[in-house]
Amino acid sequence: MQSYMKCIAAVSLAVSCQVAQAGVIVQATAINASNPDFGGSYALVNQINQSGLSAGYVAGVTDFDSFVATTTHNGQAAFNSGFSVGPFGSFSYDLGAVYDIDAIGLWATANTGSVLQFNLYADNDNDFSNGNSGLLGGFTAVGSNYTAADPGQAFTFGDVSTRYVHMEILTTDGGAQPGLGEVVFRTATMVPEPEPLALFATGLIPVWLRLRRKT
Repeated sequence: MQSYMKCIAAVSLAVSCQVAQAGVIVQATAINASNPDFGGSYALVNQINQSGLSAGYVAGVTDFDSFVATTTHNGQAAFNSGFSVGPFGSFSYDLGAVYDIDAIGLWATANTGSVLQFNLYADNDNDFSNGNSGLLGGFTAVGSNYTAADPGQAFTFGDVSTRYVHMEILTTDGGAQPGLGEVVFRTATMVPEPEPLALFATGLIPVWLRLRRKT
């Protein structure tokens, strides 16, 4: 009977100790804009391909908070920042799958078009214009320091499950053609739900107590 109870405890402990990984970087797999892509050295894809960052990350592994806090971006060099032809409009990020996210990290770029004020929206498709978007909040970024080392900036919002995120651009650092150095997202911290196996193991405890009384 003791070995039976130990088995139940081991199963319950093993399952209950499983926690969902949270706080890691989600990398967008595609980006488009309401206005045409600037292209060339300033193609939009440069916002999501890690170009110009002082360190690299591994999506789904690298801790978001520490990476954004310690990594800089070189927006002075070509091929490192992504712009649309403007004026303003919006950027749309495809995460490639549905994720629970609660923050965006971004790096300004050494250009007057660097995005300052913006609204974020979660959406069930990749079309910002069809009214299916949910506002996540309004934010204000810091413009570039016009060196080769712009710091990362993090902005948080309520947990949301989404595949698409739209950035509505409200103001820039003065330029009509908006852009950014790099953009990443953070997986939300989720409270793990009890696993079925753990619930089953817990349910066996009253059975063991009844058997113990009989013996």
